[in-house]
Amino acid sequence: MDRGAGEQTTADTALRFATGVERIWRGEAGVAGAVLLAALMPCEAAYRILSGAYHALYTRGVRRQHRVGIPVISVGNISVGGTGKTPVTRWVVEELRRRGARPAVLHGGYAPDEPALHRTWYPDVPVIVGRDRIAGGARAIEAGADVVVLDDGFQHRRLARDLDVVLVAAEGWTARPKLLPRGPWREPPKALHRADIVVVTRRTAPAETASEVASAVRRWAPDATIARVHLRPMGWSRARVYAGNVLVGGDGAPAPDLRGGVASEGTADTLETVGERRADPPAGEVIAVAAIARPGDFVANAVAAGANVVDAVLYRDHHAYDADDVKRIAAVAAGRPIVTTAKDAVKLATLAPELDLWVLEQGVVVEEGAEAIGTRLDALLGRSRRYGTASPTNATIGGTGG
Repeated sequence: MDRGAGEQTTADTALRFATGVERIWRGEAGVAGAVLLAALMPCEAAYRILSGAYHALYTRGVRRQHRVGIPVISVGNISVGGTGKTPVTRWVVEELRRRGARPAVLHGGYAPDEPALHRTWYPDVPVIVGRDRIAGGARAIEAGADVVVLDDGFQHRRLARDLDVVLVAAEGWTARPKLLPRGPWREPPKALHRADIVVVTRRTAPAETASEVASAVRRWAPDATIARVHLRPMGWSRARVYAGNVLVGGDGAPAPDLRGGVASEGTADTLETVGERRADPPAGEVIAVAAIARPGDFVANAVAAGANVVDAVLYRDHHAYDADDVKRIAAVAAGRPIVTTAKDAVKLATLAPELDLWVLEQGVVVEEGAEAIGTRLDALLGRSRRYGTASPTNATIGGTGG
């Protein structure tokens, strides 16, 4: 199969497994979808006004931003999901660590799966969860951090940041986006003028499309560093659960250290993979399970990575699985392997360790802008005085889908 045919097959698979909401937002839900989109126009207009007013208060200095005493890097987006925020956040954390920094991750707590993944990926990094990001920053300093990575912070203006990294998915880009609730966009493209670095990510889109989106982004963010990243399937791993460092207990509290095996309220198990990553997918027919913003993209990548996906069980983003969900998944699987994302495996492996879960590993491949990002990180950390320089690297990580 040639490259163009392969990319079209991947795109067709992503569309086949798109959620109902995605189809409505794309205008592909027929007459009923069109009627609903029309009915939501007043809601979209109200959201646009309120969102614009909120950001104007900070831009004009009416509301004050607060600093925490150490550099803050925000990784966020202008849509509701599917841009690769979690894997790129991990990449940023790893780049900071390679430079000798001691980062902490701040998370708003709306999605327990994401802090659990951060804690699994780097147990020695403070992962602090709570709506009060300023209090979280203070706790990060207490925990020994010298730089903070703010997960999903672009719309959180109260905490001042030194570097705003904003992700845009090539698959979802449009010059005339629909804002919530009529579409998936939190802010219009003009909001990108606040960004210091704009990263165009792609999963199923071809490189040429991502390049075109990067060119369009430059119109809205002429002073920003523009980069392109491919979130690429890199192989498969089986998943299991271990008692490790987990997420938070309480607003703004750091994740408890459970390495001694002592659990406490508000904690959960985390996920690790068994053995080395392997290139081969699980043998035979498999089903896909995902609760992410763009599940069709995950299924398409799983198929592209060799999985014979014959059915899928899909849920809304950050869905909290329960016993009934496990029964449904087990019934559909009927003993067959289940391919999923790391975000989902960290929840499912705890709830149902009997399931044969396979995680699609995902590589963060910087296709453009690696050196420029490295320069920005070096400058932020004051490398000439405190650290040695380093060149950004590509990373292979558990595919989160988010």
